[in-house]
Amino acid sequence: MIGEMLDAGIIRESTSEYASPIILVKKDGNYRMCVDYRMLNSITVKERYPMPIIEDEIARLAGQEYFITLDLASGYYQVPISEQCKHLTAFVTPDGFYEFNRMPFGLANAPVIFQRMINKVLGSARFTKAAAYMDDVLIFGRTSTECLDRLEDILKLLEEAHLTLNLSKCDFLQNSINYLGYEISASGLRPGTNKIESVVNFPCPTNVHGIRQFLGLASYFRKFIKNFAQIASPLMKLLRKNVEWEWGPEQQDAFSILKSKLIQRPILAIYDHEAETELHTDASKDGTGGMLLQRSKNDDAFKVVAYCSRRTSPEEKYYHSYELETLAVIRSLEKFRVFLLGKEFKIVTDCSALRSTFMKRDLVPRIARWWLLLQEFNCLIEYRPGSKMSHVDALSRNPVIDNIDSDSMRQHNQVMSISNDDWLHTLQLGDPELERIKQIVEKDLDSKKLDYIKNNYVVRNNKLYRCINGDKNDIRWVVPKGARWQICRMNHDDIGHLGLQKILKRIKTNYWFSKMSRFIKKYVTACLDCAYAKKTSTSNEGLLHPITKVKSPFHTLHIDHLGPFVRSKRGHSYLLVVVDAFTKFVFIKPVRNTNAQNVIRILDDIFYTFRVPDRLISDRGSCFTSNSFKRYCHDKGVKHILNAVSSPKSNGQVERYNRTILNSLKAQTLNNDERDWDSQVGKIQWGLNNTVQKTIGRKPVEVMFGTFMNGEIHAGLNEILEELREDIDVDTIHNQVKQNIDKEQVKQKERYDRNKRPAKVYNEGDLVKITKITYNNDGKSKKLLPAYIGPFRVIKALGQDRYKVAPIPGFSGNTIKRTTTVAAERMLPWVHVAALQLHDKSDSSENSDIDESNDVE
Repeated sequence: MIGEMLDAGIIRESTSEYASPIILVKKDGNYRMCVDYRMLNSITVKERYPMPIIEDEIARLAGQEYFITLDLASGYYQVPISEQCKHLTAFVTPDGFYEFNRMPFGLANAPVIFQRMINKVLGSARFTKAAAYMDDVLIFGRTSTECLDRLEDILKLLEEAHLTLNLSKCDFLQNSINYLGYEISASGLRPGTNKIESVVNFPCPTNVHGIRQFLGLASYFRKFIKNFAQIASPLMKLLRKNVEWEWGPEQQDAFSILKSKLIQRPILAIYDHEAETELHTDASKDGTGGMLLQRSKNDDAFKVVAYCSRRTSPEEKYYHSYELETLAVIRSLEKFRVFLLGKEFKIVTDCSALRSTFMKRDLVPRIARWWLLLQEFNCLIEYRPGSKMSHVDALSRNPVIDNIDSDSMRQHNQVMSISNDDWLHTLQLGDPELERIKQIVEKDLDSKKLDYIKNNYVVRNNKLYRCINGDKNDIRWVVPKGARWQICRMNHDDIGHLGLQKILKRIKTNYWFSKMSRFIKKYVTACLDCAYAKKTSTSNEGLLHPITKVKSPFHTLHIDHLGPFVRSKRGHSYLLVVVDAFTKFVFIKPVRNTNAQNVIRILDDIFYTFRVPDRLISDRGSCFTSNSFKRYCHDKGVKHILNAVSSPKSNGQVERYNRTILNSLKAQTLNNDERDWDSQVGKIQWGLNNTVQKTIGRKPVEVMFGTFMNGEIHAGLNEILEELREDIDVDTIHNQVKQNIDKEQVKQKERYDRNKRPAKVYNEGDLVKITKITYNNDGKSKKLLPAYIGPFRVIKALGQDRYKVAPIPGFSGNTIKRTTTVAAERMLPWVHVAALQLHDKSDSSENSDIDESNDVE
């Protein structure tokens, strides 16, 4: 379509700063491209060109006997757009960016501009020879000769304006026509019956519910019906409790009188272009209804101009209520289009969701297709509760079958319904291998080579089936090679991506093809949606790899942040925890934030007090991965080791201390101001360093300094305790601590590995996916987000089940844009059908019968 419009000069390539989306609409069996100009229309200044007055147009037709109607081909495209406005019409397609040279459908001002154009083209002829209301051009005459002469004059005017006609939609020398809501013929003018047929054909109520619906319609206009209560009294009696249903002459007369009142003045008003206009709509599974109402300046109430209702088709009955309400609006706009084009009006509905559709970015395709028709109208949508819309509700629940409805029903009956079986049957007929097997079974050829096929296949109703275990009564559809992917998609993707065993059982219940289990396994395992969404547990994968402890204080330090906490009076929100790996001596420092500069400041204080460590272990917090911290470690000569992504066990020393610190801090602040929590940190640090640590069997301060620290709480006991203490040999303590640590690490590894299995080994170049570990803090639920991201390529094996991986450009699933280190327990192989090693014992029973049939001449 884009190519055709480019060739015709309707559009051109664009570099505009404006952009609107597109949608395909199917009309008259052909697709038509429409642009969604809702946003552009919302900021467009509306044209005020006067539309023709319907009464004046109709008055000129009085006494005419012959009529010709002309239809302009691609009407709007025949109107050029000024150069300074073309960029406003820009639209986006998957293949490019374009803008219109000709006026497209969907612009808010398009109807008014088109009317101005056709008035200018016809000039004075539109008063004497033809009537033009939008794209309806009507030529009239008292004789056929006069009518044809006027046709020639009008055609010359259209030719001079370079306008073209759609011949298939033009009617010539008709004796009667429907035009602008009137029936026009040689005998005279009369209001079109289609304006009131919804009430004229309103069905006679058969139960109390039907009476309530009809009275809901009539009561809306009761102020215009004199003695309404007396007329409706026989119907009201049937609504009382404990009254038996009886529809007699009295009720029939009341029903007929009220119907006649609804289609006569003063209830039914003549259309006034200047009056305030509202369109009331409603829908049910039975039908759609609409009322066009107007209120003039001299009236205080709305009067009906026209009614409409239409029965829903068998497919429309199953639409969602939102779709039905939208359908009611669109049907009513199509019915009353000539009354509503070019004027501001209000649509009133009892569906509150319709109001938001004007600004929705993504619409259901069916709704989007309908809603584009609304773009040529200048209207607002108002919501009213259903209790105030009973007048339109009556029309939607008691629809009539109009000509359009009956035509659509006839068309529906002519459409062939294609089932899954019919689809599969056509594919079987087109598969040469299956056709060859079917011929063997049907011809019953006498050959021992063919016995296997004749015993395991059967043809019924010209369809080929596979006999399960040779049982002629237990049969399955034989699926041709070209349909295997579709069968798997229908039974896996289209029903919620269920698990492998469920899909196997579901498909095997109805279908058969060679090596079916293997094929289905490959399909399910290779499903990208499942690969991203379904989380496979790897909690029992990966053994423990303890960090070797060197018998020296400050050789290895573990570091981490704990928090955030409520901001204290001193402005602190986090704790920086530093633990010596050998002595278990801990430093706990309150900090304002997790910036690298705060970490460097505290580490400088520790290093200048004691010494610079050989090794520093941390997680991948932004402060530890920053360039400034990397430069600091390099200048100090510290080997900085970063944990694998989301692998806290690699920094377990400080993680365990964090839990203890948090519990202690919580207990310390229970009876104090929570904003003074940082004043309690010193006590917790002193307590941890001067309490026997389980793993080393000593107090950390003893191992660090070779001495005891006095307690500040009970100072009087210090002298007594000092007399009881023995001299401490630091080397002896260090040896004992090293032995204790080694023993404890062996025990920890045995406990950890007890229910674990070795992690999967990956090689350089392997593709993997990794567990999604970070989410945007946007306040939305994370439950429906993908469980994995990827794919990534393994670029280096670091040992101890850690790998360095890099993202592959071009994949939308990659939210990590740089190389990173990941533990094997957080990785899984990427989907790769060619690399799958799938073997199933059941495959051996699935003989490749179709392939064997190739040997049969």
